[in-house]
Amino acid sequence: MAANPYEYYHDTLGIQSRFLFDGKFAHEESLCLIGARGLQLMVDRKSIYRLRNCGPGSPALLKWDSLPDSWKNLCVQSFGEPQKRVRKSLFEEYYIRDYKAVDFYTCFRFEDGSLLHPDKIEEYVLNASVLNTAARLYEKRRSLRIDLKIETKSTWYSIVGDCVDFKRERAHTLPEHPDRLRRLFKQYKKSGYSVLISKRHGNDNARVVTFEVELLLNELFAEFRHKPSMADVAAMYEGFLSGEIDVINNATGELYNPNEFPQLSAGTITSYLAKWENKIATHAIRSGDRQKYMAAFQVYHSLSQPKYAGSLISVDDRQPVFEYEKGRRMWFYNAIDTGSEAFTCWVYGKSKEGIILEFYRQMVRNYAEWGFNLPAELEGELSLNSSFKDTFLQEGNMFQYVRIEANKARAKRIEQYYRPLRYEYEKRREGWLARPFALNESNQAGPANTPLIPYEQIVQGCLQDIENWNNSEHSKIKGKSRWDVFCEMQNPNLRPTNYRAIIPYLGYKTDTSCNVGIMKLQGKEFLLGNNGLIATGDQLINLMIQAEGRKVQIYWLDGNDGNILKAYVYIGDQYICEAIQKPVYNRARIERTSEDEANRELMCKYEATITAFGKKQRSFIDSLTVIDNRPRTFNSGFKIRGLNGYELEYAEVETMPELDTEFDAPYLMGIETGFKPSLIDRF
Repeated sequence: MAANPYEYYHDTLGIQSRFLFDGKFAHEESLCLIGARGLQLMVDRKSIYRLRNCGPGSPALLKWDSLPDSWKNLCVQSFGEPQKRVRKSLFEEYYIRDYKAVDFYTCFRFEDGSLLHPDKIEEYVLNASVLNTAARLYEKRRSLRIDLKIETKSTWYSIVGDCVDFKRERAHTLPEHPDRLRRLFKQYKKSGYSVLISKRHGNDNARVVTFEVELLLNELFAEFRHKPSMADVAAMYEGFLSGEIDVINNATGELYNPNEFPQLSAGTITSYLAKWENKIATHAIRSGDRQKYMAAFQVYHSLSQPKYAGSLISVDDRQPVFEYEKGRRMWFYNAIDTGSEAFTCWVYGKSKEGIILEFYRQMVRNYAEWGFNLPAELEGELSLNSSFKDTFLQEGNMFQYVRIEANKARAKRIEQYYRPLRYEYEKRREGWLARPFALNESNQAGPANTPLIPYEQIVQGCLQDIENWNNSEHSKIKGKSRWDVFCEMQNPNLRPTNYRAIIPYLGYKTDTSCNVGIMKLQGKEFLLGNNGLIATGDQLINLMIQAEGRKVQIYWLDGNDGNILKAYVYIGDQYICEAIQKPVYNRARIERTSEDEANRELMCKYEATITAFGKKQRSFIDSLTVIDNRPRTFNSGFKIRGLNGYELEYAEVETMPELDTEFDAPYLMGIETGFKPSLIDRF
């Protein structure tokens, strides 16, 4: 008779899932109606309801009424009517699952530290529970037969019959022969749960596949150039044993001796190559898809969402699902603030060329325009960011913390936001391209041809989606948009943006010169300064000594308004100072504002500092008389006929009175007065 997959769970009829799906953990009598993953998807989507999760000795149970009618009919044909099959016998009425046995077999370890397989745990728990039930029924029947003066020798045989019948309800593996069952029963009562564990478990001496054999199989399977299948490995191993194939260890040069290796079946080789401890090594060598390998073998972390905006931004590229030419889609590179869920930077183009550098420039511009400091941490992928890891993406430069990982989609939170952007925003627009193998029917391509969309129209649509996204409600903070959260919940511990550490790498370079403390840049004049302030006093003089009259290089970056955001002065690789735009004020006094007056005062201080320094330096210089007695000619060999020689006469130098600088200052400055002396007075 077929196995019984039906069970009642809290008075609800269910069926064990292992009798329905196909796969490694399916029951041997499974109908194989669906794959294990497909069944899990149906449970996740609530198409089928699960009554009980899978656990040690407790297979997953599905609600019978939630199954499709076609499945129910097949189950009835194969296993019988569920209501009849689950009708309890006397043995089952006394049957109680032994929870102590569950604890014992779940925690049991062999000498090598290995645990029992879940199927074995279930088998041993069931066997122990059946023996417990047999013991209870045996005592009850024996007492009853003694009271009724009935021969008790047949009591044990009746119990054996009940155990065999109960195997139809619960597929235990206890012996059916009365004598064998009696011996096992006595050992169980004496020694407990351990006697039910097969002595073949953990017996390394009985292993045909030793460590050396298993290693050879892995080495054959890990050959990544041709990527042999498990069947290919079995064929190669057979050829190796027959002497048709030589196997040489490249590291040691050792030629393997086939006489030292046992004969193995193809099934044995396949089962060993499929073990997790082997696959985690061989697939790492063979795999050409890092994402699939990590999904199968690498543990991922579960992380909570940041509380504040500015704590962490996640960056990555994407291609909006629209074509502007046949087979061609544009590129976007985006940044999303993980705390507020708002997009804070976006750049685009027809290719990735140059897009990443412009992306970080635009990020600086955006945060400066909004009046916020740059985020504390960045997470992104390696491919486009690798060339900047040693410059502005070093920790401490543009960001305090940087996490850049290669081909690790789980490490970028922004990937999780691209799905709703694709299916909740872009899908509503004309020209949306469906995925060819989308699981959800609503995301599959329709019958109509997808039109091409003009490039500029795609750009405008994507920017509108970003605007709508930022103005939509935050997923966790209800009553506030994502942009509201970004503006109102900035992390209070953010450091000021370190422009000086990033502008030399992100900005543009202009060669110019410093003349009278003024430098030309982008058609405007700039002064020497630091920390956003025009330098004056000793600080200005020190900067003038370094830069005045010299060729300098200015690294600068413009803002979203087109004006210079920040500019820094260098001579070669040496940082000198910051370049501050020269203040301008109205020529007409009557039109000057308070800002004009402040600008005028700054320029007066700047001018006065340089003028006063010049006067101070001039005061240190005394007047000198220089008498040059050096001969003017090499010799007197050349003479002109008729030229009389003469000697210069030197008169005594007359000392003139010192100049009154205060009185004569207007003339020194080129300023004329209204008073003009007469011609006779001037001569």
